[in-house]
Amino acid sequence: MPSLRRILGKRRRAAPTAPAEAAAWCDRLARAVRSGSTLTTAIRAVAPPTGGAPEVERVVLALDRGTSLKAALDDGRCSSPHLELAFVVLRACALHGGPASEPIDRAAATLRARDADDADRRTQSAQAKLSAIVMTILPGAMLATLLVTSDSTRAIMLSPVGSIIGVVGGGLNLIGWHWMRRMIDGDAA
Repeated sequence: MPSLRRILGKRRRAAPTAPAEAAAWCDRLARAVRSGSTLTTAIRAVAPPTGGAPEVERVVLALDRGTSLKAALDDGRCSSPHLELAFVVLRACALHGGPASEPIDRAAATLRARDADDADRRTQSAQAKLSAIVMTILPGAMLATLLVTSDSTRAIMLSPVGSIIGVVGGGLNLIGWHWMRRMIDGDAA
């Protein structure tokens, strides 16, 4: 009996290779090459990154079938731009020869820098989201506190002018919250 996944035609895709994962793979490849392995042997021997296993296994299968390393690396595209960077460097090493460990090490350093940049962007995004929440909630919380504790504030807010000011202020607060969310999510141009 066919599985539900097969009936629906949905396949579970592996998550794309993260930059840190691709960097670790490059480090292991460079270490293997420095220890005396050829680049082809290193690609076969070193465990691929989890997200990029299908692409690396495709290359290993092509190598096992007698394809040259450059041709095996040229066949197809990668699901991750980070793994694609590693493949570009490996293609260049296969095409031009020479000591491969240094270019692979540089690719790993670039991938680690990408990972650090991604982490920095996530941190800054979290700070911006927290600021948006505080800037949205704080005015309402302050007004609620003043309504409970201050007779003059209650009197002003219960007047027609105070009610209009409260509605306009609340509307502007919601517009500001929406604007900040768009900027944080990257929808604003």
